[in-house]
Amino acid sequence: MPLPIVTERLVLRAYEDDDLHQLHDVLYSDEAAMRLLGGPRDLPGTRAALERSMNQQDRTGYSFWPVIERESGLLCGEAGLFPLAPDGPDVALGYAFGSAYWGRGYATEAATAVVAEAFGPLGLDRVVAITREANLGSQRVLAKLGFEMQGLRHVWGAEQLFFTLRRPAALRATG
Repeated sequence: MPLPIVTERLVLRAYEDDDLHQLHDVLYSDEAAMRLLGGPRDLPGTRAALERSMNQQDRTGYSFWPVIERESGLLCGEAGLFPLAPDGPDVALGYAFGSAYWGRGYATEAATAVVAEAFGPLGLDRVVAITREANLGSQRVLAKLGFEMQGLRHVWGAEQLFFTLRRPAALRATG
């Protein structure tokens, strides 16, 4: 997938080793941001997540990517695609932002760009998403993008709401 992805206010690019400390400080050690994502992580936990994203990018051409605020140049979160299960077939949208960046519409902006890449260069016919029932903000983002809730699924040790978004008919006809 061609990176970087540039939106009006954000840039999504591949992770680099130098992103570790900023990613940890902004997102993975942020208790509020990580409350519904398994809790805050220590620095080795952040390093493991960063390495998983880098390896996933090398293997498949997609992963979680750091989201950089264009105006400041600062990493404010991450967004991207990941396999819901190691053997597929579902590819899931994901996004998370440090709590200092909440309320700015960044999740919707980044997620919109990621979905466009999924249905464009990646040629996916469907993207899924999961979120906890308590994560109302994420549910609002998914609704804005047109995702439809399909019920609950047990994923990563918890019951999660499961959403799907199908490739638009216009893209199916031309893709």
